[in-house]
Amino acid sequence: MKFGGRLKYYLVGFSIGIIACLIIFRGRGCEWLPNERVLNSIRTSNIYFTAQDSCMMASNNITKKDVFLLLANGDVNFGASSTNVKLENYKLNNVNKIGEQKVYVIEHNDLIISFDLYERDSVVFISKFNDLETSKNCSGESDIAKAMYLPNDMTLEKLSSNKLRFEKVFNCEMDCFGITDTDIDSLFTNGEVLFNHSYPNKKPNPLYFIEKEINDVTFIFWIEQGATKTRLNRVAKLKEKTYKSKTYAVEYLFSEKPNCDCDQ
Repeated sequence: MKFGGRLKYYLVGFSIGIIACLIIFRGRGCEWLPNERVLNSIRTSNIYFTAQDSCMMASNNITKKDVFLLLANGDVNFGASSTNVKLENYKLNNVNKIGEQKVYVIEHNDLIISFDLYERDSVVFISKFNDLETSKNCSGESDIAKAMYLPNDMTLEKLSSNKLRFEKVFNCEMDCFGITDTDIDSLFTNGEVLFNHSYPNKKPNPLYFIEKEINDVTFIFWIEQGATKTRLNRVAKLKEKTYKSKTYAVEYLFSEKPNCDCDQ
């Protein structure tokens, strides 16, 4: 066969392969590229920041949403990053630990953030904003790290972007409590994600508890995020008004005897 004929068959096969890959891996992005692999490693880790970081963010008009938009759309500056693994000490929950650290500098629009990634531990610390040293106004703030969660509206948008799957027991509880499809739409618009009780970095399926008041009654929705579907598992009614300062074990709401006679 002549070269032209072989090239023709090759291009046809290559095109079919590309189309098959787009169909099979649709919506997953080019996760095999270095830039996306780094961003995904940070996004799927537990991100921590300190009161000093919070002070620096406020001083420079940087919001949590800006940080997560950077992680969604940013570019890794590999030249400014330190990609060689080195052992470093870090402190988390008042416990001193040691782990393999890499430092990545990520840029998006006018925002530049340095992240210390301990990939094996699934831990990330924000170390610097726009190459700025900690200001005097912020130097006295606590350096104790706390978790940084995806903002409430971005979390709800992420969950609702998948196809919703209503589990059998959830449908039964909806009918029992008089919850409508309109209420579910409202849940993903202005519900309150209980981050302190949720597991946003649970693998493979992040788990969220979302609080929503419907007809003067407060409900907690148990929702699980899959790769392509968001599963609505259960809904429970709180017996009393819940305040932000009050802590309670959400999981126990679903372990108690249900108000509705729904098979699980």
